[in-house]
Amino acid sequence: MIKDIVVHLTGSEEDRFRIAYAGAIARTFDAHLTGLQVNLLPELIAVTDPAASTYLQTLLAEASARAQQVAATASEELGKLGVAHAVRRIDAYPNSVGNTLASEARTSDLFVGTRPYGDPTGQERVEEAVLFRSGRGSLLVPPGGTPPASYDTILVAWKNTREAARALAEAMPFLRRASQVMVAIVEEEGASEQYGVDPGADIGRYLSRHGVPVEIRPIAGWVYAGEALLNEAQRTGAQMIVMGGYGHSRFREWVLGGATRHLLTHAGVPVLIAH
Repeated sequence: MIKDIVVHLTGSEEDRFRIAYAGAIARTFDAHLTGLQVNLLPELIAVTDPAASTYLQTLLAEASARAQQVAATASEELGKLGVAHAVRRIDAYPNSVGNTLASEARTSDLFVGTRPYGDPTGQERVEEAVLFRSGRGSLLVPPGGTPPASYDTILVAWKNTREAARALAEAMPFLRRASQVMVAIVEEEGASEQYGVDPGADIGRYLSRHGVPVEIRPIAGWVYAGEALLNEAQRTGAQMIVMGGYGHSRFREWVLGGATRHLLTHAGVPVLIAH
């Protein structure tokens, strides 16, 4: 059940689109919506020169004034949605924003942000941090996108992995409401019938027991899994893609795997993803 949603706000034009997606979901589930308004602080750690200290205070005052204006705009937009809402201001230095948002997202049911690599405000590291460190589901929406009237058709990118299982659990409130759920299994080692196996039997049975109208779609013959999944989503008219977030840590920075990165670069529909 989704009863508490948080949405990433930066004061950019993208806020309006993120709020639209988050608001539509909040209305569907009668959920509370909180705008997490990020106010970036100047990256000045220590100042000993009194003149420089005065300059720092000026920068902080300007940042605070901008934040107040952003909060007023966000409150106005949220007020139009007809749902319970609040705006929470987060003062943070640029290199700590991701961790701070991840911490906030842990006590919510869903985080809404712009999908990385297509975000015109360049927030990909922030969204990655929430994905990998929050332990919650993230709905990453296309920049400038318009939310669908409903999520009747959903594509689940399934692999028998911990990440995919986590994403499936986070998406269950949406899956139970859908009219059609297609479980896409990209067969990277040849068609399953060649080996006499049914890789979708277990996941199909599991979803059916939860009342989810499921159809298993084995996909073979593609070189790149990301392209195969995106093609299937477009071909079937899916309004949402559900997938596990795969990646690895390199020099303390998360790097997304190929299929995950491809969908979060090119998907024209929201991607519900969890790690």
